[in-house]
Amino acid sequence: MIVANRRVKQKDIANALDISKERVHHIITVHLGYRKVSARWVLRQLTVEMKAQRKTICTQLLERFTHDGKHFLRSIITGDESWVHHYDPESNMQSMQYRNKNTQAPKKFKVFASARKLLLIIFWDIE
Repeated sequence: MIVANRRVKQKDIANALDISKERVHHIITVHLGYRKVSARWVLRQLTVEMKAQRKTICTQLLERFTHDGKHFLRSIITGDESWVHHYDPESNMQSMQYRNKNTQAPKKFKVFASARKLLLIIFWDIE
């Protein structure tokens, strides 16, 4: 049942097999070696090209800093813009699923809603 649906609840397993929840918990954790974990939040999944572009830009900035030093840092004005969405993300409890000790924790990518949003823009410098 766990392999078919990693988000299955112990209560549902106990009802389907007509055994206690405590027994189901013991079988899952002790005999099968599973534990329930939440997914980690990651900003977004980057492609190989996006990672390469970020590395190139960082290398260029490092070279400019090496050449110009503190003057380069004082000349930087940076900004960021982001769409702020109104939505209810899946909670950690909702995203929990069974994993074996030898498998990696699941990842959960942020979901961006398409309705009810506004653009947030921020600029700042060294001061």
